Amino acid sequence: MKCKRRPTFFVAALFCGLLSAAEVSAQDRPPVTVGRYRLQSNPWVNLHQRLLYEAVFKAERPPAGLSADGLAKWKQAVEDYRAYVGRRNPIFNDELVLVNDTLAETTADRLPDKIPAAARRVLEAAMPLYRAAQWEEDDRANRFWIAVAAALLASAGEELAEAHAKAYGVPFPKNILVDVTSFAWQFGAYTVGEGESAHAVIASTVKGTQGFAALESLMHEPSHAIVDSESHAIGSDLKRLSAETGLKPMANLWHAILFYTSGELTRRALARRGVGDYQPYILGMYGRVFGGFRQSLETHWQAYLDGKVSREAALRQILVETAPAKK
Repeated sequence: MKCKRRPTFFVAALFCGLLSAAEVSAQDRPPVTVGRYRLQSNPWVNLHQRLLYEAVFKAERPPAGLSADGLAKWKQAVEDYRAYVGRRNPIFNDELVLVNDTLAETTADRLPDKIPAAARRVLEAAMPLYRAAQWEEDDRANRFWIAVAAALLASAGEELAEAHAKAYGVPFPKNILVDVTSFAWQFGAYTVGEGESAHAVIASTVKGTQGFAALESLMHEPSHAIVDSESHAIGSDLKRLSAETGLKPMANLWHAILFYTSGELTRRALARRGVGDYQPYILGMYGRVFGGFRQSLETHWQAYLDGKVSREAALRQILVETAPAKK
């Protein structure tokens, strides 16, 4: 049953709110749309991401409460998925991108033929196990995350999208689908897409995406559709400056700038709403990933975001200060 919520129809709205989980299946719950974002908790995507994580990273995360027979079947499903996925990466492999995109639009009990047979067999065999033992718990966590994220987006989403577009000099994606899951590849979030459209997968169970950090994740991830290492914003600028200066940028400099941009712009948006102690995600990454960039980012990219220098001048100086010494 679908319920249309209108403030003037209090009884109908109340009736919708009282429906139990048993009366409305999770698959019937529509995505939550906030501006350019569509947030959803889809059982097929969640199953795919869980199997993918276990299969590739060899981490045992079976659904809780499985019988001995069910656990044996689950372990076989993981092995079969490992054989299907192989060494492929869901961010860069076209078939795995197609699988995730197709699952995201699937609400039926059977999968469409667009899903490769090898993957379809495993997913359809594992779904009853997942539904019986784990899906309700995963969906509850996902929908709590969505409720928090939707409120943040409703207040600051468009403001931040415009701020990112200004920072990068290109429009922010207009169509953003976010699949909220328990697992999301290696680091708890990733995005595919380009230009106007982005499809993000964000884990609701990862500390770095929870609470106010959900807002930063929802800015950072779609930015991957317009920022990259070579052909889009930042990467193309660094490539051009590299040709002019003869300096080769560090391979992850573009990503550090992306992290800094979303973190700082999110921090400002939250500060304008009374949150004075937000710590951008990049602060925890300097020591292990971006250590050599901190001073340059906090000096020159910060100055650019403050409107004190041009993007060109900031990137040029960052490149000069962080490029490896010529041999």
